[in-house]
Amino acid sequence: MAMSYEEFLDVAKDAAKTHHPEADAIIQKVEKLQGESYVGLSVRPKGQNAAVTMNLHELHDQVVDNPKRLAAVMSEFLSGLDKALEQIPQVDVKRFTEYENVKGNLVMQVIPVEPNKEKLEQIPHKTIEDIAVVYRIDVSDSRHQNATVLVTNQMMDQFGITPEQLHQDAVASQAAHKPPTLKNMSEMMAEMSGGLMDMPESPMWVATVEGGVNGAVATQIPEFMDQAAEKLGGNFFVLPSSIHECLFIKDDGEFQRPQLEEMVQSVNATEVSAADFLSDSVYHYDSEARVFEKATTFEARVAEAAVAYETAAPEAAKETMTVLLVEPGKYPQPVEIGTDLEDLQKAVGGYIEVTYPFDEQVGIVMNEEGKINGMDLNRALRDDDGRIYDVVAGPMLVVGLTEESFGSLTPDQMQKFEQQFHQPEVFLQMGKGIMALPMPDEAVKLQEDKAVEKAMDKAAPEKKTDTPAKKPKKVKEESR
Repeated sequence: MAMSYEEFLDVAKDAAKTHHPEADAIIQKVEKLQGESYVGLSVRPKGQNAAVTMNLHELHDQVVDNPKRLAAVMSEFLSGLDKALEQIPQVDVKRFTEYENVKGNLVMQVIPVEPNKEKLEQIPHKTIEDIAVVYRIDVSDSRHQNATVLVTNQMMDQFGITPEQLHQDAVASQAAHKPPTLKNMSEMMAEMSGGLMDMPESPMWVATVEGGVNGAVATQIPEFMDQAAEKLGGNFFVLPSSIHECLFIKDDGEFQRPQLEEMVQSVNATEVSAADFLSDSVYHYDSEARVFEKATTFEARVAEAAVAYETAAPEAAKETMTVLLVEPGKYPQPVEIGTDLEDLQKAVGGYIEVTYPFDEQVGIVMNEEGKINGMDLNRALRDDDGRIYDVVAGPMLVVGLTEESFGSLTPDQMQKFEQQFHQPEVFLQMGKGIMALPMPDEAVKLQEDKAVEKAMDKAAPEKKTDTPAKKPKKVKEESR
């Protein structure tokens, strides 16, 4: 009977203890992102605060194929263990207890949501449709390249910071520590061939970060995306070729979303490993709105805006401002609206009330009678200690303040308050108080999918029939 993997681990554990009698050896499960979790053997040398954990499945397969090779396989295992122990990094555990010690070494990683659902419950993250941004601390040195430690919820509690602060600091640290790069595909091919290939400029651009590891995070650095839009000349598609890089293609009509989706899905199915997979969806960057989203979401948003434009009564050009619209159960969206009172009332669905809860020159415009009219609860407002002192009912606008009235948010303000109000909330009555909980992304996505379907249905042309329309019956007007 073939030796099971569990039995093989026991043999390897005994061999490790014999070879390194003062080391601690235990069998444990290793939780990793991208569905790469495994049960392996962990060996910690005496006096060390870090251990080597080895996945022994491949070595076990050799024994299953040929049981007589057990001794040779154990020798190979011990040789690999010795080498790993020699290269084990020295980690200063105290370094991870103070946020100021690590925030300058934060980096980001973009991963798919679906294969990492369980793990994402344990770590801080920011979700963008079907992908999520997670955060790592870079502990690389001259001997250990690309060595990182994943930031967990437990570490966040110890740091005493908010997810918004973590994201802002990670974006700044990533841009300085491992900055994003953008090269034309022809330039990349020339470099790979040692200058032997001289090709004309390609419509494809490769976005990654210095070093090439986890390079898809380049899409999460706003300044880089703006620079890319300037270089490509406006809006562009984003093809998530892996967690390490993305391809940018100008949205000028030459390529259409369906054919790009087919390309991405084909490459993922044949060329990309599960550990490197990011998404089967094509994304899009709206250079004017500064929005990174799925291409299907962009199309629905444009279609909805077109329908609204076509059905609205023509009116004279008027002054507008760019503000942040925050609706119950939805992620915030930058919108451009008029500055007149009627425009604000229309946006929040009734008479307006304005509050100024922040030190910055911004205000929140909300429906004055939102709670009275039973509108859906939207977002909680908190004091400096994080305690809820009010809950907004119905849609709200985060607007900039001018000397005389309301105005557009600055790009920094737009980014800050989008992050602050990013996650929709649900509310529970707790005695005389109320508790706000983040709405699960699945619930948000379900609502957004319904909105997309509704928008696409509205945008679809009416079916023509051969049956002539019936003439309306004449109705005698009532005398007044």
